[in-house]
Amino acid sequence: MQIDLDTWLASCGSEVQSHNRRTGQLIRALLTEVGRGELINLWRLNQNGPCDYHDIGKRATDTDPLRHCSRGAALFSQAYEKALDGRERIFYSIACDLCRYHHERWDGTGGPEHLSGDDIPIIARAGAVADAWDYLDTQKPQLSQKEKLQCLKAYAGTWYDPELVAALERLFPVQPVE
Repeated sequence: MQIDLDTWLASCGSEVQSHNRRTGQLIRALLTEVGRGELINLWRLNQNGPCDYHDIGKRATDTDPLRHCSRGAALFSQAYEKALDGRERIFYSIACDLCRYHHERWDGTGGPEHLSGDDIPIIARAGAVADAWDYLDTQKPQLSQKEKLQCLKAYAGTWYDPELVAALERLFPVQPVE
């Protein structure tokens, strides 16, 4: 199934591939920072982790910006059904959760299911923070690191898990101006 994942990811274009890779790295760092790093190895399949595929449902020709969530979740759900062993099933299940729920909001105002708080899988909560950070970092380069952190902190407890936003702040500490 890994070849199919690579093919799907390649069909997303280089920008989405790079975004997935950067976001996946930050998801792993956030999980480690909040003391959940053991999950990363538990979820791993061969050399791949589910953290690297949150936007695999995006296609270059897609006009609906949120359709990628259901498309990616469907891809991993189908792979889950065909999985032959427990490690594959864990990988595909977690990847499906990340794809499906990374646009949920801590306060329940997101989608697709309007989950809130700890009902949102931790990988999706970390994915939401990492996705937003990567957007600000790549699409708003004029913002300072402090301003980017302030953007996410403004939504901690409403859009984003406050524990994960605090973890992001520890990962990217702002140096005082002298």
